[in-house]
Amino acid sequence: MPHSRIYPRWLLVCLAVLSVSLMTALGLTQQLDAWLYDRMLRQLSPAVSDDIRIVAIDEKSLAALGRWPWPRHVHAEFIDKVSDHQARGIAMDILFSEPDYHNIEGDEALAQSIARNGRVVLPVAAEPAAPGEPLVELLPIPSLAKAAAALGHVEIVTDDDGIARHAYLYSGLGAPHWPALALALLDKNIRHQYLPPRPAHERQSEAANSPFLWIRDREVLLPYVPAQRFRRIPYVDVINDEEVAATLRDKWVLVGVTSSGLVRDVVIPAQNGSNRISGVEYHAEVLNTLLHGGFVQPLSLPWQLAFGIILVLIPAGLRRLHEPRLNPWIYAAAALAATFLLSLLLLNARHIWFAPASAALVIAAGAFISLSRSLKKSQHMANSDGLTALANRHMFEVSIKREVASAKRTGKPISLLLIDLDHFKQYNDNYGHQAGDALLQAISEVVVEKARRPRDLASRYGGDELALLLPETDLPNALKIAESIAHNVRALDIRHAFSPIAPRATLSIGVCTLAPDAQDSASTLLERADAALYQAKRAGRNQVKGYGLPPL
Repeated sequence: MPHSRIYPRWLLVCLAVLSVSLMTALGLTQQLDAWLYDRMLRQLSPAVSDDIRIVAIDEKSLAALGRWPWPRHVHAEFIDKVSDHQARGIAMDILFSEPDYHNIEGDEALAQSIARNGRVVLPVAAEPAAPGEPLVELLPIPSLAKAAAALGHVEIVTDDDGIARHAYLYSGLGAPHWPALALALLDKNIRHQYLPPRPAHERQSEAANSPFLWIRDREVLLPYVPAQRFRRIPYVDVINDEEVAATLRDKWVLVGVTSSGLVRDVVIPAQNGSNRISGVEYHAEVLNTLLHGGFVQPLSLPWQLAFGIILVLIPAGLRRLHEPRLNPWIYAAAALAATFLLSLLLLNARHIWFAPASAALVIAAGAFISLSRSLKKSQHMANSDGLTALANRHMFEVSIKREVASAKRTGKPISLLLIDLDHFKQYNDNYGHQAGDALLQAISEVVVEKARRPRDLASRYGGDELALLLPETDLPNALKIAESIAHNVRALDIRHAFSPIAPRATLSIGVCTLAPDAQDSASTLLERADAALYQAKRAGRNQVKGYGLPPL
């Protein structure tokens, strides 16, 4: 295989590897990958725990208990009622970061209820103390924080498109010391049993340990279940109905506001036509995934790069292994299928997310480039002579008509050289057809060297006749070019012992220059150049003749 064919192919391969590496490392396809993840997520069927109950602060509860926020003694009564029925744990997605100045006794009652229960988790949030200022952690008031079994962060992270796909199991100011609210529900001594394995590449950044930065750790993707599948109980029903409260025995209870207008919805990947849930439902999703071990973990960057590079190399590998070569789109289709199949298999079988967009885009771009090159090559082959690589007769006829028409418009001259190999038949008959082909190729290389401008065209006009079309060239310059071609062929000193005019290969060249008027056409130029060639042959060959010039 010629070096000229290998070089651009491997240049494209290197460019593909570099492209997928940069796109992956810089996250340039995050939005497209997120879109693909949302659709592949629908193929998962995560289990729903029957041990989770959402106690909703909904419209019914607000109508019965009054305007929000409620006095703290209401929550104390609620916790006491749940404690009577021995729920596994209670997560309150309600901030108690300031005392109830109107009812200090209510704070004390709530702290006592939380302490008696012993399994209540309270939230931690982070927000700036004032616009533009550093973040501060919003903790429960000291009496409640002391009484709580644990504190957990309630941060809900959204991507650039506003969709919450991720969760961070640990976060905090300066260091990720707060577990997620759902994780905080689980006993501290056994939490590690519910955590997905930490990737080997993942290390906490020491440089980021600033007391003013919110640090996140243990990123996971959530395989959402339809929120409607979690049993939801109105807050007021737990207080007023003993039978309803009894259903919370041995259950994980998450308490939070679901009433529209009081909280901002969390946008999630669409599930059964719905893509909005409340914050407490988001935390229920985290808890459900913890209990069933179904977190999806993003593939580490080194593995993401490795898979991406391997996948973009598939088309090149198939092209080398398979002969004859097929349409580039077939190799690309195979590589694209492998890319999406790998992503889907990892997601379903291992709960690992391989983001396929970078590899898929590079594969598609490579296929487009290969197809464009193939089409260009096919077009070139359709317009060129297979033996000499010069333009073929069809291309010559199209070009001469176009250039004569252009010369008519501009009034500039156009020249044509018709070139004949002297006594080529005798050379072919005596030296063989392979030698004859080699002679044609050698002379074609000499001729094409003179087609230096973009519109100049060297072509194979007939069996042993070549043509050189020279737009915007007058007769003196055309004659100089013709003499130069004849001289260079003689300088090749190709032996022709059967030529009666010289012991080496020679040329006869007819030259015509036309400054066309309205009556002239491509045929006019061809006929006159052919007449000049006939004159050169009649005068003894091995010479150049110009149309209309007096014989020497």
